[in-house]
Amino acid sequence: MKHITADDGRIMTPPKELEPFLKSAFPVFYLLLGHIRWLYTADEVWDGKVSLVFNAGGERLAAITLGDGYFDIQIANRDFRIENETALDVVFEAMQKHATTDQCRPYEQITLDPNGCPCGRRCDLCLGSMNSDEKNFTAGENFGYMNWLCYHDCISERVDRYDGVFKCPGCQAIRTASNVWKDWKGCKSFTCLSAKGYANCVECGEYHSCDVFFNCHHPAQCNLGINAEETRKLVVPYAVKERLDYYRSQLNGGKGRYD
Repeated sequence: MKHITADDGRIMTPPKELEPFLKSAFPVFYLLLGHIRWLYTADEVWDGKVSLVFNAGGERLAAITLGDGYFDIQIANRDFRIENETALDVVFEAMQKHATTDQCRPYEQITLDPNGCPCGRRCDLCLGSMNSDEKNFTAGENFGYMNWLCYHDCISERVDRYDGVFKCPGCQAIRTASNVWKDWKGCKSFTCLSAKGYANCVECGEYHSCDVFFNCHHPAQCNLGINAEETRKLVVPYAVKERLDYYRSQLNGGKGRYD
């Protein structure tokens, strides 16, 4: 497997590196990893080989051991062998029952008024946002490094290490002042919503097949071995489809995978 190393010595691995080993179980592992990152505030302890442990609130939330074409997950005193999606809902339920309040992601990180983030992105939580930098003047200085740490070799566009300051003005600023970025061509989601007459993508409901979201980040896309802070600042803000799914589940009376 191909790894990168963080400044503190942690081994970081793009999840796609596990696919040849996990084989048909890889898509299930990917779904589970994304589910945990989206709903729980856990540090990932990854040995670079077969062991991935999630520690949240000072206690172990779950532990995964990879095998040839499968993986085992331990939650509390229960063990599950996962080879396909059939046992996934049982695992989700077991984790939900086992997790303490401190281990669950705060509601205010998962959600926001859909009209405040119509496409589902939480720019206000991202380290690269000017709003974030205004609240914490050192935040922007960490963005380049953390972005490299999380996404290097994980996405098609190469993410090189950059220790400078990155400041994104945010969608609203770009929409109201197109000269903020000279090469700005327009916000696809905003243009799409305007054409369809919707206030947000939740009302439309086609975001799983929409061309606007075809290359959307998934919570599992980031390198293995990240900690809870990195997940909160550079993964959760871009869990777009998961956030929109959550909103729609609320409209349906709270029935959905992310309740």
